[in-house]
Amino acid sequence: MVQNGVDKSSIKGVLDMKNIAKNSVNAFVVTFFLILLLNVNFPSAVSQESPKAAEESGTPKAAEESGTPKAAEESGSTETGGGCLIATAAFGSELAPQVQFLREIRDNTVTSTQSGTSFMTAFNSFYYLFSPAVSDLERQNPVFKETVKLAITPLLSSLSLLQYVDIDSEAEMLGYGISIILLNVGMYFVAPAFLVYEMKRRFFD
Repeated sequence: MVQNGVDKSSIKGVLDMKNIAKNSVNAFVVTFFLILLLNVNFPSAVSQESPKAAEESGTPKAAEESGTPKAAEESGSTETGGGCLIATAAFGSELAPQVQFLREIRDNTVTSTQSGTSFMTAFNSFYYLFSPAVSDLERQNPVFKETVKLAITPLLSSLSLLQYVDIDSEAEMLGYGISIILLNVGMYFVAPAFLVYEMKRRFFD
């Protein structure tokens, strides 16, 4: 219906878009300030362990040599979980900096508290239901491997924030953990949903 030269459906679409944009911005701002307000410090970047140092410190190379999910899981096994199968397959080695980074975040930061350990236990029970199949497919299909590598890059970037904080209590672990989860929800779900909505409104409505 057109009234005074203005299509009401167009007005409604614009208002809906503004509401989605406003909610997305609010979610991002809340997440950002949660990170800042929870005693975030910004020291110099923590240097990553070099492959040689990792090898000398006892990091097994079995997964790299064999290339099998089972070996990868055994080579990175800890009390709270096995190796990073998907990341290892994506980046080609247990000694890749990205895989070392994930292991260090898990072992040195997340599992330093009881709540983090509980989270990793629950996460691993879900993760290992599908990760062996995904890692096998990555090795068989180079295009899929590159797609996964691209897809997990934002996750790695968000987790890198944990390098700049001091987590000394359960409350801090919960605060940082929830903030990281919200940030990833925004990157992987809210932003794509907004993009799909905008494309649908522009090209199909």
